[in-house]
Amino acid sequence: MKIIYFILINTLLLAAADPALLEYQQRYSVCHGKDDYQIAKCLLNGNLNYANFRGDKSVFRYINRNKIKQAVRDGWAYEFTMQHVPQTERYEGLKAYLDHLYRVREAYTPPHFNGNEAEDIIRMKRVFNLLQSSDLEETPEITPSFEEAVLEYQRRHGLAVDGDIGRRTKHFLKQSIGSIITKIKKNLMLESITKPKPLEYILVNIPEFKMHFYEYGQEVLSMKTVVGKPKMRTPVFSRKMKFVVLNPTWNVPPSIYKKEYAHKSTHQLKKLGLRYGSDGKLYQPSGKRNALGLVKFLFPNKFNVYMHDTPAKSLFNRTTRAYSHGCIRLEKPMELLHKLGYSYRPGKTKWNALEHEIPVFVEYHTVWVDEEGIVQFRHDIYGYEKKLFSKPQRRAPRRLRPVLRDVISDF
Repeated sequence: MKIIYFILINTLLLAAADPALLEYQQRYSVCHGKDDYQIAKCLLNGNLNYANFRGDKSVFRYINRNKIKQAVRDGWAYEFTMQHVPQTERYEGLKAYLDHLYRVREAYTPPHFNGNEAEDIIRMKRVFNLLQSSDLEETPEITPSFEEAVLEYQRRHGLAVDGDIGRRTKHFLKQSIGSIITKIKKNLMLESITKPKPLEYILVNIPEFKMHFYEYGQEVLSMKTVVGKPKMRTPVFSRKMKFVVLNPTWNVPPSIYKKEYAHKSTHQLKKLGLRYGSDGKLYQPSGKRNALGLVKFLFPNKFNVYMHDTPAKSLFNRTTRAYSHGCIRLEKPMELLHKLGYSYRPGKTKWNALEHEIPVFVEYHTVWVDEEGIVQFRHDIYGYEKKLFSKPQRRAPRRLRPVLRDVISDF
């Protein structure tokens, strides 16, 4: 037994990762695998720390570890991995943009905004030239072309497109190219483990604050959304839309009742359009004042999250729209209603079962390639870029024996 033990030790210590697989890991991922199995497993199934995640893990693709192990034993871990990474435009687009950033890394000099305005303008022009091919002459003059490049930069980062280089615009502009590369790598990881989409589906990208409807792979409808506050996060999950409800009532969830309404008098609640039902539970009757608006779209799930109309239309004018209790408010719900083949009629609450159920994917991407092939960036509103990705574990040499035991058992 001791002989086998030492043979395994020597084999594991001397085994070198496939150079091609190791290079792919270093260039396109935030994985930190040391051997072929660790690298392939991380590239294909991710290294997410689900303890810091609100959502359904089943939304992500999973490749059986035994198949990965077998590919490693057979000596084709790299080929197996390349066969299973996505071939989508979004995945390949992010990889291509990473390649571009590596090429321009040495030339990238972001502004500091420490009082030297002329230098800041020159550096901003360089950022625009390198990131969005603005073709600006890198001089301290403010030109119409520079002003247009500022607007384009703000569009690509989900900022107020006003040309004002304010606090939020400066925050993005000051990022080092290393932090941009890491941000893209993390989103490339999420893109790689996201399940493939059917021909028809609805996608809600939480940090983008938008909903997209696709038919035959083409976008046919999009609109702004309001999503959950950071303390009441909209979960990441996927379910099929099964019902459309016209003139819905709002049954106040116990958690919201306890935090926001339990201390209010009946008179105060009445002013808000709320009342107690015969069962003693608080609810809001259907109507224009209803928190759910005139229509809601149900895709039953354990989080009790759905899409709905809202009377608070002014929130859609804001660039950051994380104000809900977790549900998804829609800017143009009637357009979605019509797209599904229904018309709105006032009156009593009416449930309609969809004849053709539509998959709804609620996802979290802070970097992605849009329909025009432009790389879009957004703020990490829930902090998942820091919380969701596992850090490499440091193992002391004296703990080699139990670590080895784990590795052996894994195989």
